[in-house]
Amino acid sequence: MKLNKNEKKTLKLLLNNSRIADSEIAAKLNISSQAVGKIRKKLEMSIIESYSLNLNYSKLGIQTFAMAVAKLTREGLAKGELEIEQKLLKNPHIINVYRIPAGSSTHIIFYGFQDMTSLDNFFHSPRVKQELHNYIETQDLYTFSHNSLIKNNPVQLFNEVIDNLGDDTSKRTFNEIEKYKKEQ
Repeated sequence: MKLNKNEKKTLKLLLNNSRIADSEIAAKLNISSQAVGKIRKKLEMSIIESYSLNLNYSKLGIQTFAMAVAKLTREGLAKGELEIEQKLLKNPHIINVYRIPAGSSTHIIFYGFQDMTSLDNFFHSPRVKQELHNYIETQDLYTFSHNSLIKNNPVQLFNEVIDNLGDDTSKRTFNEIEKYKKEQ
């Protein structure tokens, strides 16, 4: 996707503060509020999926996290990967689910719990076993407290990608490789 200079700047301002007013963006970019409105609408139709809040997990009482490397069981494969993934998406303790393209594991699942007791209850509950664990087997489970969460924000990555939108990064990477080879 190609964005012009004002579109990139607008997107970065929205990324840092999604509640920023069009008039404030306009003042920073030295363009009209109407132009910002058009830019925002274009971005909302292409890149921006929604606006959301960043909440503090620990202040809400979510003190324990777990990351599981898992695979679908025979029952899960028989029921169907998409149906099992829908069950995972509906579970309130599951924050993120990632499908692994190949290998002995099929998914990485990121969970949140109030405490270790809640985590234990979840993984040992007959109800949850019937709903989920019969279909997906946890191979490895890593638990950690909210104090261990160091970064949970993709803003820096998004800013870097926005800066490079429209650039031919493959040519730049190739040129860097060629330059390195010449130096050797």
